[in-house]
Amino acid sequence: MTESLSDIVQNSARGGMFLFVGYFFSLVLLAIGSIIVARLLGPDGYGLFTIALVVPSLILGFIDPGVGGALTRFTAKFRAEGRGDLAAGILKTGFMFKFPMSTISSFLCFIFSDILAAYVLNRPDMGMLIRLSSLMILFQTVFNFLGESFSGLDRMEGVAMILNVEAVIKTVLSPILVILGFGVFGALVGHIISFVIAGIIGGILFLKFYRTLGKAIDFRFSSNLKSMVHYGFPLYASNLMGTILSQIQILVLAFFVSNSEIGNFNVTVRLLTLIGVLTYPFSALFPAFSKVKRGSSELDSLFRLSVKYTSILVIPVTLMISILSKDIIFTLYGRIYTSAPIFLSIYVLTNLYSGLGSVVIGHLFNGTGETRLSFYSTLINFVVLLPLAFVLTQSYGVVGLLTAILISTTCSFTYSLWATIKKIKVKFDLKSSFRIYLASILSSIPTLVLSLYVQFYYRFLNLILYVSVFVFLYLTLLPIVKGVEESDIENIRLLFKNIKIIQPLIDPVLTFESKLLSIFKRQ
Repeated sequence: MTESLSDIVQNSARGGMFLFVGYFFSLVLLAIGSIIVARLLGPDGYGLFTIALVVPSLILGFIDPGVGGALTRFTAKFRAEGRGDLAAGILKTGFMFKFPMSTISSFLCFIFSDILAAYVLNRPDMGMLIRLSSLMILFQTVFNFLGESFSGLDRMEGVAMILNVEAVIKTVLSPILVILGFGVFGALVGHIISFVIAGIIGGILFLKFYRTLGKAIDFRFSSNLKSMVHYGFPLYASNLMGTILSQIQILVLAFFVSNSEIGNFNVTVRLLTLIGVLTYPFSALFPAFSKVKRGSSELDSLFRLSVKYTSILVIPVTLMISILSKDIIFTLYGRIYTSAPIFLSIYVLTNLYSGLGSVVIGHLFNGTGETRLSFYSTLINFVVLLPLAFVLTQSYGVVGLLTAILISTTCSFTYSLWATIKKIKVKFDLKSSFRIYLASILSSIPTLVLSLYVQFYYRFLNLILYVSVFVFLYLTLLPIVKGVEESDIENIRLLFKNIKIIQPLIDPVLTFESKLLSIFKRQ
C-alpha cells in the first residue's frame, strides 16, 4: 500500500473498530441467547416464535420513509458546521415523526391481530402472539431512533451501549421465561422487554447529549421533515426491499411448510449472521472508498486488497461450514433440528461470491456515490426472488426457497459485477481469488474424508478435530499456492497494528504464514 492509502485505511479501521467491539459482543450474546431459546422451544416452538415477529418487522420497514438515515446524516452535518440548534431541530423532528407513527402502527397491529394471523401468516390461532408482538413496533422504533441519533452525534459508545444492554437482557430473560413454562409467549416477552430497558437507559444518555446542542431555535417541523424524506427516500426504498425480501421468505414458508421446518430454517439464518461478524472488521474499512479519487490507481488497489482479504477469511469459512454443517447444528442446537444441516449447507454457499467481491462491491458503490447501482442490484434480487420463492417453495419446501435465494443472489451479483467493471471501472485480481479458492477446496477434501470415517459420539469433539485439520491445512496451503504474499502480511500487520483487540489474535497466524513464505522462497 502507498503511504496515503495506508493512512486512509488505518484511520477508517480505527474509527470503525470502536463500533465493531460493541456490535461483536452484542451479536455473540444474541447468538448464545438464540441457541438457548431454540433448544428450549424445539423446532416447532422456535418456528412459531419466528413467525410471530414477521408482521411487526414488515410494518417497521414501511413506516420510516428514510427519516432514520437522514437523522444521522443531518445531525452530523449541522454539528460539523457548528449549528447545534439545527442539529437539535433535526433530532426533535425525527422523534416527533417516528414516535406517533410507531404508536399508531402498533395500535392498529394490535387491533387487527386476528385478521393478520389468519390471512397474512396462515396461522389463525396466533392472534394472541401477534397482539403481544405488536408492541415491538413502538419499542424497536425508539431503539432505532436512539441508535441513529447517537451515530449522528458521533457518540458511538451510545450505540454500543444500547446494543449490549438489549443483548444482555434478551439473552438472560427470554430463556428464564421459557424455563418457567411460558414457552413462546415468554420468549416474546423477553424479546420485547430487552428493547424497553435498552430504550430507557439509552434515552437517559441521549437527553444528556441532546441538551449540549442548545435549543432548537426557529424550529420548523414540516420543512425539516420534507428535507429528511427527500434525502432518505432512495435509501429507504432499497432498505424496504431488503426488509420485504427477508420477511417474505418466512411468509412464503408459513403457507407451505410446518412450524418445525420454519424453526429449522431460522436456525440456519441465525448461524449465518456469524459470518457477518467475521467480515465486520474489514467492512469498517470501506468508508475509505469515499476518500479515494474515482478512477485512480489507489481506488484499484484498495478494491483489490479489500476483495482479497475478505476472501481469505470468508471462502474457507464458507466451505468449512458447508461440509461440517451437521456437527455444527447438532453441537449448538441439538439433534432435534434434523433438517437444519442440509439447509445450512445450501444457504451458506451464497458467500462463495466473496472471491469476486460480493462483500466489497456494495461498499464500493456507496463510497463512490453510485447508490443507484446498489438500488438496481437490490431490485433485481427482489424481482427474481419474489415469484421464484412462491413457485419453488410450494413444490420443494425450504430447499425450494433456498434454491430461489441462490438463483436471485446470482442474478443480482452478476449485475453488480457488470456495473463494477463497466461503471466504476476497477480491476479485479482474479489470480489471487483463484488461489484462495484452490487452497480452500484442497483443505476441504481431506476434512470431508476425515468426517466420513472418524466420528466421536460427542459432536463437539468432531468439530474440534475437523476444524483444527481444516485450519492447519488451509494456513499451510495458502502460501504454497501463493494465495498470500509477504506484502499481504505487511499490509495486514500495518492495518491492525494500533487495534489492541485484534492484533494478539492475528499475530501468531501472520508469523506462521511469514515463516512458510520464507521457507518456500529459499527452495
